[in-house]
Amino acid sequence: MEDRQITITCPHCGFSKGVPPAAIPEGTARVSCPRCREKFPFSAAGLTEAGAQSPPVSPPRPAPAGSGADPAAAAGPAPAGRAEPRTLAFSFRGSAGEYFGIWIVNTLLKLVTLGIYSAWAKVRQRTYFYGSTTLHGEPFAYLADPLTIFKGWLIGAAAFLLYMTASRVSALLSGIIGLAIFLAVPWLVVRSRMFNARNSAHRNIRFSFRPGYREAYIVFAGLPLLTPFTLGLLLPYVIYRQKRFLVEQSCYGMTPFSFGATAGEFYRLYLRVAFGALALLAGYLGLFALATGGSLVTEGLGKGAQSALAFLPLMFLFPLLYFYMATYVQTSLANLAWNATTLGPCRFRSALRTRDMMWLYLSNAVAIACTLGLLIPWATVRMARYRFQKLTVEASGGLDGFLALARRQEVGATGEEIGDILGIDVDFGF
Repeated sequence: MEDRQITITCPHCGFSKGVPPAAIPEGTARVSCPRCREKFPFSAAGLTEAGAQSPPVSPPRPAPAGSGADPAAAAGPAPAGRAEPRTLAFSFRGSAGEYFGIWIVNTLLKLVTLGIYSAWAKVRQRTYFYGSTTLHGEPFAYLADPLTIFKGWLIGAAAFLLYMTASRVSALLSGIIGLAIFLAVPWLVVRSRMFNARNSAHRNIRFSFRPGYREAYIVFAGLPLLTPFTLGLLLPYVIYRQKRFLVEQSCYGMTPFSFGATAGEFYRLYLRVAFGALALLAGYLGLFALATGGSLVTEGLGKGAQSALAFLPLMFLFPLLYFYMATYVQTSLANLAWNATTLGPCRFRSALRTRDMMWLYLSNAVAIACTLGLLIPWATVRMARYRFQKLTVEASGGLDGFLALARRQEVGATGEEIGDILGIDVDFGF
């Protein structure tokens, strides 16, 4: 009995220590690491047990290391490591009023300081949104230092000014700098993801992004250059490879994400969109012909006010159908990517609906236009709340089996800020 011990592992520094079960007081909720002095929840300690029998004490029976099972759940009737699957919900608890105060101050200070305050504004905004987002009741955290972001902003601003100056001086020089920026996009993507992941945490466990520069240049530079030569047929495969890269290079603690979608699923999505576009074009031409009396070439709209009045509804119908298709592609891609993503024993589920997204986009646009932009915070909070309402995690047990990275590496924010200043979307919506 004396040989049995429970191994407690710190999620901050990775230090482990075996403790006799009898030495753990009843009702222990938090543990302090003797190496790094950080405190963490006892249930998230990454417990393992040495011994053939379960200890005759009250602490929960631990699951095997890395199994992702909740130790508390393993103490029940179900065998350890075979906890019943359960659904963990995301939620967004921010309010438009709270975010408006942050947004208006950020906007005014960025204007007054000619953009210098951008780094501090970004940290304030992300800290609020991360802290307002919860998974299973536990909030996320954004931990970036504004000064680190500001250094990247200075480099990005210098690169932008160099490009603008070159475009006025020499077309050749401007082209060379533009090519350099294009070739830098994969590097910007990787560095931005590394910085944001490194400074994001949930339950005191940080995320990370592994720097796969070689693959980044293939999926963000090489394949896009080949796409025009295939008349766009390579596009679904390019998007598939980019999504897979962004997911599979990401980790939560020491556990990597995995991506189970196939290129065929992306092609089927775009084939549905292509057939829809052809049907839309055929229908549009048919209605146009009817509106103009059956002659598109010789008569056109020359039949007068009656033909023009008949054609007027088509001017609104076509943009509406195009808007539907664009929203359908965006929503379907988000659902496909999330539903193919797993983290250990956890699987993500996204249930966004096209009609809901259309309503949000349209109503938000009208509200922002009618208030000259003052309802941007309301629209942003509204969209975030809906997206997280439709996102869940199916987990075998809880999230307590994930261990934090033992070693930490600081990542500069240069890639993030150059991408922002030059208008390069380095997050790619995922």
